Amino acid sequence: MPERPERLHNWFGLVFAFRLDAAGGSAAVGWPEVTAACCGAAAGATPGDTEHRPLWVHLDLRHPHALHWLKQESGLDELTVDALTATNAGPRLVRRGDSLLLVLKGIDHGSSARPGDMLAARLWTDGRLLISAQHGRVGAIEDLHRELRHGRGPGAIDALIADLADRLMTHADDVLDDLLEAARRIGQAGNRRRRTEDMVSELATLRRGMIRMRFHLLPQRRALVRVATGRISWFGDAPRRAVREVADRCQHAIDGLGAAGEITEITQDEILQRSSETTEHRLFSLTVITAIFLPLTFITGLLGVNLAGIPDANDPLAFLILCLLLVGIVLGQLWLLRRKGWL
Repeated sequence: MPERPERLHNWFGLVFAFRLDAAGGSAAVGWPEVTAACCGAAAGATPGDTEHRPLWVHLDLRHPHALHWLKQESGLDELTVDALTATNAGPRLVRRGDSLLLVLKGIDHGSSARPGDMLAARLWTDGRLLISAQHGRVGAIEDLHRELRHGRGPGAIDALIADLADRLMTHADDVLDDLLEAARRIGQAGNRRRRTEDMVSELATLRRGMIRMRFHLLPQRRALVRVATGRISWFGDAPRRAVREVADRCQHAIDGLGAAGEITEITQDEILQRSSETTEHRLFSLTVITAIFLPLTFITGLLGVNLAGIPDANDPLAFLILCLLLVGIVLGQLWLLRRKGWL
């Protein structure tokens, strides 16, 4: 049986390529049609002009053929290719006429991901052709890919960008909720028996994750606002409003990260304060014990010297009298400490 088009994934760096049908559905295509649609630089055609239906091409930059295709056959200029293939790409928007270069950040769902880790989803589009690239799995793109395969996805490039931005923020919201819940859990009273070093270290890890997320979300919001407010001929009003809503959610997440950071800082201060109070209480107890036994040690040491002439050395009641004297001294010390408010 011939292989289904939907399964032509990861052929030399092509994760998937879809023709959108304006009704939420799509038709999978392979490398030949992708190359024909893009019309390599040698043909002198503008990408996206050869077909009426919008085309989404998603590449895996870890495969060398995907890099070769972008540089030699996509028809994109060198600066755009460099931006799409950069290893450490931050969120941004570069507009050239009616074409957009958009880099957005999404949550890494890998098992080894640390809190706050985000991967870049790199997009270039002119309204007819959308080329996206990634260095690793991005959950939002996988979800959107699944929706298109089942006929429930966006029907145009502008709606696709708005949907992708929304899904990226959905995953970011989930991670933010997890970070807040982890901070709340660490600060609970039931954790007072845990080692202070472990709780402080866990809080520091959470705060680093929040700082990383905030670092990426700030420029991402600015890029989304520019998309929503820019005059792009092929970007419709409804997707523009959707992108604006995502930008507002991004700002809400940024504010939430700031508040969460303050919460973790307060929690850390409380933990350190409890630890300091516990240490001070233990040192105070040792000081009181030392103060009580210091005169007793002095008296017993004085009477224990190997010299003749110790009073009542031969009296059978001398030891009992000494013990009663020592008990009286201890009781007197306890009364004095309590009167001064030290006990």
